[in-house]
Amino acid sequence: MEEIKLNSLKMDRRHFVAAGAAVVATLGAAGSLYGCDNRLSETSGDASAGTDAPAQPAGEWKTLACLHGCGTRCMNQALVQDGVVIRQKTDDTHEDSIEYPQQRGCLRGRALVEFEMGADRIKYPLKRKSWTPEDPHGDLRGKEGYERISWDEALDIVAEQLRKVYTEHGPRAVFMPCNLSGGRAAVAPLLNALGGYLAVSDSISYGTYTANTEYLGLSFGGECMVNDRMDLIKNAEVIVLAGQNPGWGSNGNPSHFFRAAYDNGAQFIYVGPSYNVSAAMLDARWMPVRPGTDTAFYIGVAGEMLRLEEERGGILDIDFLHRCCIGFDDESMPSDAATTESYAGYLKGEYDGTPKDAAWASAICGVPAEDITWFAETMGKDNDVVLSHGYAAARCNGAEDLPQAYMAIACMGGHIGKPGNGTGNYYVDRQGPGGVQIVSTGGDGTDEVELPELPPLYDPAKVKGVIEDDFVNGLEVWDAIIDGKYQSTGRCWSGVFNKPIERECDIRVVYGGRDGSARSVPNSSKMPEALRKLDFVVIQQYAPSATTPYADIILPDLANIERDQIVGNGDRDREMVLVYSKVSETPFEAKSDQWINEQLLERLGYNPKDVYPFTEEQLFFNQLANTVVNDGNENPTSLVTITEEDIANWGVEGAPQEGLIGLEELRSKGIYQVERSFGDEYDHIAMAAFREDPASDPRPSASGLFEIYCQAKADMYNTAAMAGETYKPYPTYHEVAAEEGYPLLMFNTHYPRTACSDFNNVVTLREACEAPVTLNAADAAERGIGAGDPILVSSPYGTILRTASVSSCIVPGAIDVPNGGWPEIDEDGIDRGGCPNTLYGGAPRGMGVSGYNNVSVQVEKWDGGELAPDFETQLTVCPE
Repeated sequence: MEEIKLNSLKMDRRHFVAAGAAVVATLGAAGSLYGCDNRLSETSGDASAGTDAPAQPAGEWKTLACLHGCGTRCMNQALVQDGVVIRQKTDDTHEDSIEYPQQRGCLRGRALVEFEMGADRIKYPLKRKSWTPEDPHGDLRGKEGYERISWDEALDIVAEQLRKVYTEHGPRAVFMPCNLSGGRAAVAPLLNALGGYLAVSDSISYGTYTANTEYLGLSFGGECMVNDRMDLIKNAEVIVLAGQNPGWGSNGNPSHFFRAAYDNGAQFIYVGPSYNVSAAMLDARWMPVRPGTDTAFYIGVAGEMLRLEEERGGILDIDFLHRCCIGFDDESMPSDAATTESYAGYLKGEYDGTPKDAAWASAICGVPAEDITWFAETMGKDNDVVLSHGYAAARCNGAEDLPQAYMAIACMGGHIGKPGNGTGNYYVDRQGPGGVQIVSTGGDGTDEVELPELPPLYDPAKVKGVIEDDFVNGLEVWDAIIDGKYQSTGRCWSGVFNKPIERECDIRVVYGGRDGSARSVPNSSKMPEALRKLDFVVIQQYAPSATTPYADIILPDLANIERDQIVGNGDRDREMVLVYSKVSETPFEAKSDQWINEQLLERLGYNPKDVYPFTEEQLFFNQLANTVVNDGNENPTSLVTITEEDIANWGVEGAPQEGLIGLEELRSKGIYQVERSFGDEYDHIAMAAFREDPASDPRPSASGLFEIYCQAKADMYNTAAMAGETYKPYPTYHEVAAEEGYPLLMFNTHYPRTACSDFNNVVTLREACEAPVTLNAADAAERGIGAGDPILVSSPYGTILRTASVSSCIVPGAIDVPNGGWPEIDEDGIDRGGCPNTLYGGAPRGMGVSGYNNVSVQVEKWDGGELAPDFETQLTVCPE
């Protein structure tokens, strides 16, 4: 068999004409935003275009699937000639305007071909050299190369190992360590058919906003609670960006829309530990909170709003508080209240003797008291205020009450249900989230098919079966494998909270689909030990990740850009839909996830049709056929016209229909977008009906109102608290003390060169974006650190080695380690890849949130010489 050493393949960036040229052209236009939106420059939307651009070569432009963990979706296209991508561009289908914006790609999108078709693309089924069924040689995972094997051999091995683990140990011995949707979609249908698997319950990107905020009256994560983007641009006077950096962290148009509001006169305020590029672009006034203290800041703001109201009036919207909320004061206490304590009483210090005023909050969060008072005044009812939040502040230990504290500010000022106001996650996961879903993606037809209940591969009488609501907390993933035990509180991040129970487990197999858990799961320094302990590790992936080098068998699936697909409702702008075309037939041996799973099901004695009733072509066709365009009252019109000839050419089942655009025309254009205008039928004021008459349009809480005092929240939290914490029905601040000897607090920002686990291996992006650790100038001077110096960042759980960036735009006592770095742990145990999760570990506390953004660390200058730049390091499937 041919031996494959993927790490020996050196990437020549000159071979990536499209991606390289696009990125380089974009850099000239990017400024401080690294090209996430370049409308402020003179550069055309087509990164390859210019006044003296050469004649375009022959070929076909195809819309590329950019389905990575950065939120919304943008339009990226490739010029394909004889099956080869020779150029990339972004949206130039129409002239750009606020009403009809182009869907422009960011740096990552413009490097998409380099990521998905790079020299380190996983081309063939691979087996780790020393692995055998008799002796897995687990100690060599991550240390040795691979050999190419046939699909039959690879599938036979995987099927046999699955048969063995299920029949001998049951489904709880099979573990999927990452709970991101892409991985679940790839392999969960297979594992569920065999009897299930042990899964992870992790707050991931949403932080404490996943702790069933519907109890408070919010939607999940605060999503879709905001006015239409046109209202924000036209009517907002003040816009608060809380823990947001759309110029880096959100792709596409968010920065464009915020800038339009700024140009129309809106004043911006930024709340966070560093003055980021988006805040600078919008000339925002900075509220410099220390990491993890945002809850104290908002409680202090609420206390000041109450004080100012009592002193001079004109701050609180008392009518809204009494009609649309419960628990703010004695007059609005709920009938199920277990105490007589109101939020107003807590703010005044009536229960603990400490008024929650500006001085109290300032001592905790670091924001000057006068700025807290100014912020409170600005939140007054007579100002049109949009309270926009990201999720960064919720990804902190002790942040369980942050969503409720933030909501309370909006309720006190009455900034809900009227023009120019709003509260929610504006432009974090969608580009214009408020209102009717204008273009609504159709279902693929599987929900209409009743599938048979399949017998599990194991005998429930002989092995331990599935335990209901049994999930490993994200902080305990690697410990569960190593120690065979973990705490379970149920599927806590889906609202099912149980009393913590210590359970035993005997995990034998890890099956990952598009898995980046080696980077994304806390305690990365324990990852090698955990994965080396297992009997078998299989990864289904097309490009390398931090986890892939630890696999015994690697099954190459199709790259995103090698598949026809339509982006779903949850991943896109409400005003448009993207239809992706496969760039070419893969020249290698990669197969689709469905094909892989069908082959394994057959080998294990199942009928694949009982799991996958439709072909992939039929699924794609069904989605297109069922996609509709809604008017402002949600009256749907079919998007696609389908003829008998289309159905015959596709080889699928279906019926002809009349729509707004022909099937092949849509596939050719790759996008359908509705042009907007100010005051059109899609204008939307979120919760206007609720504000007018709460009983007619209730919130999802038990009372149907916003619950500033929420007994259900307190009962839920006090049942499932993992370290004995207690919670009040109203928001309070929970201090998280720094670890002794580690006085600084680390947070990690989304960074332009990566999208979660993806793109970190793209050499072009590694060269364009250096990813240093940023620390405050005073903290750096105290440690003798200058800009560009190599530094060691350590915690009780690990150490990383990076270069320093010194700035006054980060609060004292904090450091920023960019998100997305893969762990590259050397012989001394030092992570040279800069993975933030190498520094984060420990037992879960509170509701078990993954508190990535207030981690105790220490920083010191490293005397081991200068560091090689990242782009000189080749990240591939397996190290030498």
